[in-house]
Amino acid sequence: MASLERDVEIERNTEATVGRILADVRREGLQAVFRHTESFDGVRLDSRTFRIPRAVMDEALARLRREQGPLIRDLEGMADGIRRFAEAQRAVLADVDLALPGGGRAQERWVPLRTAGVYIPGGRAFYPSTLAMTVIPAQVAGVSRIVGVTPPRPEGPDPLVLATAALLGLEELYTVGGAQAVAWLAYGEPAVDIVTGPGNRFVAEAKRQLVGRCGIDSVAGPTEVLILADGSADPAWLAEDLLAQAEHDPDAAAVLVSEDRSLLERVAQVLAARVAASPRKAILETSLSRFGRLIEAPRELAIAFAQAWAPEHLELVVRDPEAWLPELTTAGAIFNGGCSAESFGDYGAGPNHVLPTGRTARYSSPLGVQTYLKRQSILSLDAALAAELAPQVGRLADAEQLHHHAASARLRAAHHA
Repeated sequence: MASLERDVEIERNTEATVGRILADVRREGLQAVFRHTESFDGVRLDSRTFRIPRAVMDEALARLRREQGPLIRDLEGMADGIRRFAEAQRAVLADVDLALPGGGRAQERWVPLRTAGVYIPGGRAFYPSTLAMTVIPAQVAGVSRIVGVTPPRPEGPDPLVLATAALLGLEELYTVGGAQAVAWLAYGEPAVDIVTGPGNRFVAEAKRQLVGRCGIDSVAGPTEVLILADGSADPAWLAEDLLAQAEHDPDAAAVLVSEDRSLLERVAQVLAARVAASPRKAILETSLSRFGRLIEAPRELAIAFAQAWAPEHLELVVRDPEAWLPELTTAGAIFNGGCSAESFGDYGAGPNHVLPTGRTARYSSPLGVQTYLKRQSILSLDAALAAELAPQVGRLADAEQLHHHAASARLRAAHHA
């Protein structure tokens, strides 16, 4: 089986290119942002065209209501689904408040980040769904300033993205993309606390290099799906689910593993027919030839492969998916059962569709309300408890040769005496 590993030389070139862009933006500010936008996107920006006025977003929403009322209702339904799940996430994040014997409290509370930058992809297609997936959890978390960026187009911003931004109440949206957009979010006037949202390899690399300057949700590169299936699965469903990921990007990975050889053969036949007839044929042919796989393997090996790869999306299309779940812990998101196609997750059925890729799902989580919150601890000691603890603290500090730690604690004990 050919490797699913990404090209190392491409990764090195991407790292170097992004490093230069970040350095330029840090040094020159918006002038570097505009210069790189013209170079990469062929669009000339200036301070007047950079920010999209709220009136333009409102006008796009009003036009969409007049011309495509059912689509507006679909967008509202998607947003409602995302918001319900985000609110449920927030509801279970309890603060900690522990009474200390002797007089005092040890506490921990969840507090929202102050500013967030959300990246809405727009290279080969524009994604109002991603705008909703990134903005709504930030709103539910209580982030006070949310700044959106989306790649520019010569013909102007995508009307559906503008309408969605207005529908969500987003106040700030800028027409800029790529590594230069991420750099501006971190180094520019927003100086955001966190950058979230998926993008191409340049966006992902920019986020990676900016860790420490600001937070990120995850390093989200090209999309991935792994489907584990048995003979109960419908070949047409499986083929369409593979194509649903492959159509995103020539670098997308779409893999099916089953021990049923006949199923794999039927899926291959359906794939060939669907690709030939698809309006996205060029992208599908490239991604499937590079990172598309149909693999015959027994259950044990399929699970081992899933655990090692830690795919962004994992579909379980088997007779008893619940029996498989305990062993599958590394995937970003699991779609449990044949009816739970990944496409439902993309459009507001519940969990967020912004997910870790490139094996980072081993230790990273889906974007959610928690992404835009941080935990803060609070320690409140009464004088009597401080005096009681001081000898212990002093001895431990002395053992580590941190003499002023010891003195600081002992002063409290002396004062109480």
